[in-house]
Formats: sequence, structure tokens, C-alpha cells
Amino acid sequence: MPADAWNGTSLATAKRLVSSLQAAPRSRALRDLQFKLLVSDVRPPASDGSPPPSLFARKVDRLAAMGEAESLNEIVRSIGGYADPALAAATVNALMMAGEKDSACQIVRTNALAEPFARRAGTVCKLVAGDNAGARETAASLRTSDPAFYRLVEIAAEGLSPTAPPPAQLDGPAMVMLDLAYIQPSAATLRSTQPSLMRSLVAHRTLPVPTRLDIAERGEALAIVEASKLGDLYLEAVRDRVVLPAPMAKRARMVAAARGAQNAQQLMSAIAAVYGDERGGPLFPTVARASAGALMNVAPKPEYAAVAQEVIRGFLLLGDKQQGKAWTRLAVSTAFNDSRAMGSLERLMPLMAVAGVDDAKRLPPEEINRWYEVLAKENQAQAPLRGYLLLELFRAIGFDIPAKATNLPETPGAARLVSPPAATMQMLQAAATGRRRAETALLACIASGETPLGELHPAAVGAIVRALRQVGEEYAGRLFAVEVAIAYGL
Repeated sequence: MPADAWNGTSLATAKRLVSSLQAAPRSRALRDLQFKLLVSDVRPPASDGSPPPSLFARKVDRLAAMGEAESLNEIVRSIGGYADPALAAATVNALMMAGEKDSACQIVRTNALAEPFARRAGTVCKLVAGDNAGARETAASLRTSDPAFYRLVEIAAEGLSPTAPPPAQLDGPAMVMLDLAYIQPSAATLRSTQPSLMRSLVAHRTLPVPTRLDIAERGEALAIVEASKLGDLYLEAVRDRVVLPAPMAKRARMVAAARGAQNAQQLMSAIAAVYGDERGGPLFPTVARASAGALMNVAPKPEYAAVAQEVIRGFLLLGDKQQGKAWTRLAVSTAFNDSRAMGSLERLMPLMAVAGVDDAKRLPPEEINRWYEVLAKENQAQAPLRGYLLLELFRAIGFDIPAKATNLPETPGAARLVSPPAATMQMLQAAATGRRRAETALLACIASGETPLGELHPAAVGAIVRALRQVGEEYAGRLFAVEVAIAYGL
């Protein structure tokens, strides 16, 4: 974000918007956008007497909720924030949730933390350092005030059998203690969609690999766990011959084959398998993203033309416009004299137009109608809603399509859809018109919130994309549009 991104926005408004951010927006593009704003060195609005906490403290709170412990630690350290006991405690807690015990304990040993958190964190750090007696002494006062935590300390310090219920308060110290005492979190905890907790569970050594993979797959689909982390877990499971449920085992083998390919031909075969087996399924984007990173090392050569369309889908998911353009040229040249291949490529053309792969300035109505005909043949029941979404997206990214100029429907029909609050959409439009970049970015994230992308009203999607493009966030706007289109089954 540019340094002047808050220009035109009051401090009170900035504070309110940051505090209103969801920890887990369903869109990866919007999650990355709010993360970018939270960690960028942007000049805050002028002081206006608005009540505490400060804008910085609110940013720290949101980064912690998102599970971004390392970035949170970096921005707190960069301003000398460890001197504030509350900020130091928040940083230590986030780092411990992320499993970064050494970094957390370095802060604990050299800075004052807010109580009663300081005693819990100090106990953990003594255990990490091998000072079992010191840990028990520090935790002595917790025997009555927090008996569940104290019992974990006893188990870890004395090497007792790990037979204790997990504590009700699952903060950073508690998660580290569960790990040190070799006690698994509760079943309810394993079902959590809280970002910091999901990320912590994926790395928790007390949990069996199938459980960690299940959490990682759900977390990746929710834009919480990185695709690369999920891919690493798949590789670990295949390498160690872990027994997995059959569908999960199949996904693990496919991703491992793509990540471990020794030459381009092996990679092409692996990518074809991923797209052939998973396409259309609920985890298709997740498995495709987990394997798509390997595509970066392959050039678009004629010998790989057979899987060019699959590769294009991968780069659309990754938001890589330049690679998508190169592979599109290969796919078009290959399909030119092959009606079946051209028909398949036609299905991708709307997505490529939304992503801006070919930098088209206009869309001829006959092309749009041809694409809609393909949609209708594939799924007659869903075609009207998908066609309406395309119309909203085309207009939002700048194509001039007058009313009734094409066969695309102008309404969503009777579909049950979720529209953000009208007040939020009005504020988003006003912020975009005023070119208030940071404000627009956060309102876009708030408007989308945690609504599943496949249920978000196309008119709202179009408004969000249009607003982001107005303030210079072209990449985020187009990637969000592609995400929604894929969620709608395009």
C-alpha cells in the first residue's frame, strides 16, 4: 500500500474499519489485501481525539486473529513495541499459537508482559529451556486459579502419563503446553475455524497426520492455511506411508507426484491427473493450488500442448496473468484445427477475460453469446445465474455491455443469494469515488466477510470489483472476480 493510502479517511473511521475486519474472509484475494494494508508502512490519519485503543494496537489484534504471528512480531519489533506490556503479551501469545516457542521466549526473557498472561508464558518458557523445577515454582499460584493449565505443567515437568483434559482457555501458552505434555486438543477444538487455532493445529505434533491434513484441507479452502503448507503435509504423508482415508490418500499422491516430478513430462502427467480427477469437486481449487506451484518451472512448449488448458486453470488460480497469457497462446494455436479442443477452450474464455489475460478492451456480443451457449449446454439449470454473474463481472472490469446487448441474463432469477448490508455497500461506493484507497480496501473485505463466495450476490461482487479497480487495486479486484467465478462453477 502506498504511504498515503489513508488520505481522506479520519482516524476514528480507520480504527472502526480495522476492528471490523473478519479474521477469515473466504476470498484469498481479499484476505491478502487486508493483510497488505495491515503490514504496510502507511501514514496513519491525523489524531482526532477518538478513544483508544490505538490504530496500531487494532492492527496487531487483527493480525493475531488472522494467525499472522511472524508479521505481527516484525511490525511490533520494528517500532520498539515490546516496551508496551500489552503489545509484548499479544506478540508472545501469537508466536506461541504459531509454534514459534524460541522467538516468543526471547521476548518473555527480556521484556515485561501484562499479567496474568506473563506467569503462564514464563512457565512455558522455563519448560522449553529445560528448567522443570523453575516452571513448577512459577506456576505454583496457578494451582487454584487455573488447575487445568497447572496439571499440564505437572505432566510435562515430571514426565507423567499424558492423562488430563485439555484446558478451556486455549491461548498460546496452553497450545504449547498441550504439545509439551503430549495431550491432544478436544474434538470441538479440532472443528474450529479460528485462523490462529487452525494454523496451530496443523503443526501440532500430538495430532495424527490424517487429522492435521483434514484441518489443513479445510483451512486452505477457507484461505487460512497456505497451499504450500498443505502440499508439504501431503508429501510427508506419502513419504512416511501414512494410512489415510482413500479420497485423501488419492489427493496426497496426486499432489506429491506434481511436487516431486523430476522432469517436465512427469509434471504434465501429474497435472493432468489432478485436473482430470478433481475438477468439479469441492476441493478442486485446493488440490490445484497445492500442486500448481510446480508449474512455474515449465515453459509453454508445443510438446506440452495437451495439458495447456489445465495449466491455464492453474495460473488463473495463482493469479499469474503473464504465465496465463503465454499458455493461452499455446492452447489457442493447438486448438485452432481441433473442434473438440476449441470447444473446451471456449469454456475457459470467460474466465480469461475476467482475469485480463489477453488485455482485451472490448468483448464482441457474438463472442459473449457463444460462451453463454457453452454454459447453457453444460448445465441448463445453473446457466442463468452463472450468466448473470459473468455480466456483472464483465461490466465491473470495464467492458461496455449495454442492457440486452447480449443473451446474458440481467437478473439472478430466483436464486437464494446473500447481499451485504446496504449501508456497507454505500460506504464502499463513496470511498471508491473519493479515491480513499485504504478505506475502500477494508470496506471491500468487510462487505464480502465470511460469506461463501458461491452465495455472494453477483451485483455485490461486481460493486466490490469495481470499487477496488477505482482505487488502483486492479490485481486484487480481478483475482477476487476469478475466485467468485470458480466458486460459482465456471
